[in-house]
Amino acid sequence: MPAPPLWGLAMLSLVAGFALALAWRGWALRRGVVDAPDERRLHVVPTPRGGGIGIAVALLLASAWLGPGRGWFALGLLLCAGAGLVDDLRPLPPLAKGLLQALGAACLAAAFPLLPEAVGPLAGHLMAWALVLVMVNFWNFMDGSNGLATSQALLAALGLAALAPASAAWLAVALAAACLGFLPLNFPRARLFLGDVGSHALGYGIAALLLMAAGPGGVSPWLLVLPVSAFVLDAGLTLLSRARRRQVLWRAHREHLYQRAVGHGWSHAGICALYAGWTAVACGLALCLQRQPATLAPAGSLALLGFGIIAYSLLGRAWPRPAATGRSSHGSPAG
Repeated sequence: MPAPPLWGLAMLSLVAGFALALAWRGWALRRGVVDAPDERRLHVVPTPRGGGIGIAVALLLASAWLGPGRGWFALGLLLCAGAGLVDDLRPLPPLAKGLLQALGAACLAAAFPLLPEAVGPLAGHLMAWALVLVMVNFWNFMDGSNGLATSQALLAALGLAALAPASAAWLAVALAAACLGFLPLNFPRARLFLGDVGSHALGYGIAALLLMAAGPGGVSPWLLVLPVSAFVLDAGLTLLSRARRRQVLWRAHREHLYQRAVGHGWSHAGICALYAGWTAVACGLALCLQRQPATLAPAGSLALLGFGIIAYSLLGRAWPRPAATGRSSHGSPAG
């Protein structure tokens, strides 16, 4: 199939992200596919979910021009995003949902192993599989504040496009444009939520970009962690904190830093801007380090991540977790 110009793919993805989401909103309202407000969630009015289906469709369209591995990419996306879509319509048992995610991750890992020349083929496939699962679930965990998951995916895709080989441009452009199309329905006021279909598609797309960028002759993994560092730090440190306190890791909660910030008076727009500012700086640092001797990449990346850990700790004291303020510590927000 002849490849369209990048601007053509961008326009197609933008339209898909907006038009399919808008159509889905009307259908979801008629069918009652909505998230109702409760003590677990950050929103205050019933809001339809599943609007990220347009983003999933845009990524599926872009897969036609990904070259070798596009079939595996498409199959894995159908499994991961499909699991989210089914869960949006009728909650899946956690085991079934996790199994579909694992199968989808295995498809992408089969096509794009992570650093096989350094760790060996089998370890490369296993590491890629784990990376996909982490990104899918981190984007799902962090999808609870208006515009947050979508804007972070947009910025990360643009940052990775600037870092990665040209072969990743198709996917990055499709992902960023589809996010831009969806954002007006979710930010600053949420008239529609991504749902699991959207958050799964975003995490899967970001994972694919990371794996493509880390391919042979690609970018140092030290630099690739920077565009996704905001979500890696918040989700990762929150899970470590819960593990240290022997809490059930997969149980819904309101302990992520962004959730605590909203609970202590920050607006959704303010949180979105704060995380966007971090990611813009992180992407800028990655681009600067890419032009420097390779030995500087680990030091520069570790310095930013260390600063992020300190910031997480300090802000966590300013925004105590819900258990410390008398609110429920369980439940997942809608996004």
